[in-house]
Amino acid sequence: MSTEQTSEEILGLLVNQAADYAIGSVGSPSNTTEIVIDILQTSETQKVLGQLVYLVVPQDDKQLAVIGQISKVETKNRWHEDLTFRGIIKRRGRLPHLSERADVRTATISVQACFAITPGSQSPDEVTESILGMSPSTGLTIYRVRDEVLYALLQKYADQIIYLGHVYGTQVKMPFWLKHFGDGTGGAGEAYHIGVFGKTGSGKSGLAAYLLLGYARHREMGLIFIDPQSQFSTGIGLPFDLFGELRRMGRPVEVYRLTDQVRLPAEAPLFCRLLLKSNFYRAIGIGSREHQEYAAQELRSAILDVLGEMGMRLDSPPSDLLQRTLTVLRDNEAALQRIYVSRDSRQRLTSTLNDILTRPAELQRLQEANWQPMLDLFLQTDSQGNLRTALNAIIGRVIQTERLVNRPVVFLDIGGRGTSFAGDEEVIALFLSQISRALSWQGEQAFLQGGKLNCLVVLDEAHRYARGRSATDTSEIATLTQSFVDAARTTRKYGLGYLFITQQLASLHLDILQQLRLNAFGYGLTMGSEYNKLEELVGDRQALSLYRSFVDPQSSRQFPFMFTGPASPLSFTGAPLFVQVFTRFEDFVTANTWAGGRSQESPPILPRRQVRL
Repeated sequence: MSTEQTSEEILGLLVNQAADYAIGSVGSPSNTTEIVIDILQTSETQKVLGQLVYLVVPQDDKQLAVIGQISKVETKNRWHEDLTFRGIIKRRGRLPHLSERADVRTATISVQACFAITPGSQSPDEVTESILGMSPSTGLTIYRVRDEVLYALLQKYADQIIYLGHVYGTQVKMPFWLKHFGDGTGGAGEAYHIGVFGKTGSGKSGLAAYLLLGYARHREMGLIFIDPQSQFSTGIGLPFDLFGELRRMGRPVEVYRLTDQVRLPAEAPLFCRLLLKSNFYRAIGIGSREHQEYAAQELRSAILDVLGEMGMRLDSPPSDLLQRTLTVLRDNEAALQRIYVSRDSRQRLTSTLNDILTRPAELQRLQEANWQPMLDLFLQTDSQGNLRTALNAIIGRVIQTERLVNRPVVFLDIGGRGTSFAGDEEVIALFLSQISRALSWQGEQAFLQGGKLNCLVVLDEAHRYARGRSATDTSEIATLTQSFVDAARTTRKYGLGYLFITQQLASLHLDILQQLRLNAFGYGLTMGSEYNKLEELVGDRQALSLYRSFVDPQSSRQFPFMFTGPASPLSFTGAPLFVQVFTRFEDFVTANTWAGGRSQESPPILPRRQVRL
């Protein structure tokens, strides 16, 4: 096929060479957004639901190719609707010579894209986006879309298109474009937020991996994946070797585990808040939450006094920091009084501290069980000899604006496997708050200097950390949720977008949902509050009807998604697109010639010890 086709060649392909692909004709009533199709008899035994179809309409001295996806098919037989004949149907099951033969089948499409073609033009640039400005005439032929039709209409975007799967229920490849957030070629000029939704087993992880690969084509774009379940950081359950493919594309990959590779900011208040989650305060005799909060404030002051006196920092403290801190706290009567007003309670606390400080075995137990696991998160070299990289330095490597090409793709494994805080959502929320704060700060600094980050941050299991909360909730997750809400409202101007992956659409905070511009809805959101929220977000009843026809991927081994927003050059009218995501990576590589290891260089996955920042 020629790389460029003239307008006459395109029109010939659309009409003169399309007789075998006719599916029906324009019926009544039709308008500029929804077109009724009278199905041809030859197509009545074929699958048409989900088909991408087109018609050619004359408009303003041009020919308009109007594309839509069939979202509804209906059979009518006026004799079966006649009450006079229903008694016969009841007895015989059908009407001789009228049942089936008098059936009329119609389909409905929502207009998704329109392309104006200038007859006689020799340039593919003369195929331009347009709108259907007049309802089409009845009788105009409706054709099935083929790959060669989409190629001809979109040939000027050929280097920007990526294929993630097929048009729902067909073998036609659905074109997408995943634009970076900067200006210039392949850029959207602004950041936007994305949502990927669906029940377990709906294909969310596979789609997210393909999306990550698609965005990684833009070497000027930074990518950070926050991984609470360690799935993407380890590659478990993904449809292909994500790290290997990223490296073959020339993108460096860096994986950091919170357990032994990430260093949090050396802030005593943060350390003391984490100690609240490790039962440290209970271990030194402070039982109630209220008094533990007071104790955290006094412990912070004691730590700062010790470090200040020795001229040291929390990331490289003295080995006996615990002993020194407890001693300062025990000897500060004013601090003890701020923790406990009651004299008896203060005496019990003093006695407990004395007991710990005078018994080396007890001090060692407290150190190993409650103190050291949290302190390790702040050390340059932790108690196990692991060299840790500062969180701000990791983020800075990805989003620093002066590095315009080939930024690393960073995976932050925050699951905490093998630690005392593994699975503790409140502790993980504290870590995520640090990440969110660092990202927003970096974005603000770049913005003030006239730059943009051009970075996408992916958060898996988003419903756990950005869900709706009551106004009186003071938990760490509530604080983190508000941080994400603020980020969703403000970071787009910084060139920073978020991709939220979640099983629970209804649980994600409403203010975040309202900021999402591009969404992919997988199987399973068809009941109760999940469907109510989906209906609220999408609104298109016919599209929702087609969505509800999705078959469980566990039985079909197909992974359908409904996309809304600027996902494709075929979606500029805003109508949803329906796609079956590739189940085999080989199909992805075949459809996308840039994939599959065609890069001229293969940077390695960089372990933390090679990244000394």
